[in-house]
Amino acid sequence: MRDRLNANPAIAAAIGAGVIATSGTLTKLSNESPATIALWRNLWALPFLLIALKVESRIHGTLNVREKFFAAGAGLMFTLDLISWHYSIRYIGAGMATVLGNLSSVVVAAIAWIFLKEKPNSRFFIALPLVLCGVALTTGVFGGQTWGIDPKLGAIFGLVCSFCYGIFLLLFRESAKDLRIASPLFIATLFSALGTLVLGGLVDKDFHLFPSFHSQIFLFLLAVLCQVLGWLVISIALPRLPAALTALILLLQPLVGVGISSVVLGERPTLPQLLGGGIILFGVVFAVRASDKNR
Repeated sequence: MRDRLNANPAIAAAIGAGVIATSGTLTKLSNESPATIALWRNLWALPFLLIALKVESRIHGTLNVREKFFAAGAGLMFTLDLISWHYSIRYIGAGMATVLGNLSSVVVAAIAWIFLKEKPNSRFFIALPLVLCGVALTTGVFGGQTWGIDPKLGAIFGLVCSFCYGIFLLLFRESAKDLRIASPLFIATLFSALGTLVLGGLVDKDFHLFPSFHSQIFLFLLAVLCQVLGWLVISIALPRLPAALTALILLLQPLVGVGISSVVLGERPTLPQLLGGGIILFGVVFAVRASDKNR
């Protein structure tokens, strides 16, 4: 199975995106606070990733210091990504939070321009105002029923999430450039858990170490499906595809995520929100396709 995914990294990215699209709905069903969810998503995943790491290390060897450093940095950024994303889900709903959280491909282009001196294609500057317009529509400021207790604040957390997720993708890609995928994912997950333990009580007044049994069922599913299975499959694709193409394929996640939240949670986006989500996806695809053509 892994050989087939190695030979078809685009398919691997698509499968992984579809799997992690369940995360928004599972997060909402757990009925826990943002930092609590982030912690247990990582903790439940660690034993499974440790087993995969042991098997992988015997076959392909261990990571070097540089790769471990990037994986640890990715894990710390993943902490901020998860906490802000879970707040976004609380305030604007699972479907729209998933859309907003996937602005990361535009964020990656901006970070590359600022820090790596890689100026984006002119299409990026055309797409940016479109994306910002889409964000405004998804907040529900133009009327209609919205999901979540504060859509505007949810949109802000969604943008913070995208920024952190974009940096996470850049760092994690540097740590997973060969056949070793479980090792960097284990390190990133471990440091994400440690980061959540440190920040949890500071950023989340409802943070606690021991969720209820009901919550743990959904947190376990979240860890196994998304943190382990989904990200192991995506990690196969990351070093084998251009970054822009990977980001484009990962846009399947918000599309599937909105559908799942609509069916399971009854979150029916309003027409303005659907229009805003469509504009965001169009703008990101428009910008990313330009980057991909220039490679």
